[in-house]
Amino acid sequence: MPRSPLAHARSVDRTTAAFAVLTLAAFGLAATARAAVEWATAGLGAPSRYVTTPPGDVDVFDTANAIAAFGACSAGAGVLLFGVTLVLAVRRHSARRLPYVLGFCTLAMVVGSVVAGFAAAAQVDYDTAAGLVILRTALAGLAAASLPALGLAALRARARRV
Repeated sequence: MPRSPLAHARSVDRTTAAFAVLTLAAFGLAATARAAVEWATAGLGAPSRYVTTPPGDVDVFDTANAIAAFGACSAGAGVLLFGVTLVLAVRRHSARRLPYVLGFCTLAMVVGSVVAGFAAAAQVDYDTAAGLVILRTALAGLAAASLPALGLAALRARARRV
């Protein structure tokens, strides 16, 4: 069906939007799994502190480990979907400054990862250090996932100049 000349082109195509929603859902599942593990293995107020499991039954900590594994898989899927979403966005848009914006954001994630790593090494509290290590790993993963989109944006900018 022909489009009206008054109809504006969408700024984000449906495929990119769908991958962005999937990315947010994967990160949401990972955050929910982390919160569930924190709740299940919390201090004295946790339900697992008052339940003794008979031999052969499933322990609460086994369940927490399964939830943590699911959360880690969801986070990994979120990182991969983040990279795919960026590549799709770069393929769709041909902004002149896109390589610079992506490069700056990637560099900020790398610097943040390094700073979080040094901060984690200086911590004496295990929970704080673990949180900073998770932040370091997440930032490094997101920076690595953005590299294909950064390379594609740089190649497209170079081809435009030629």
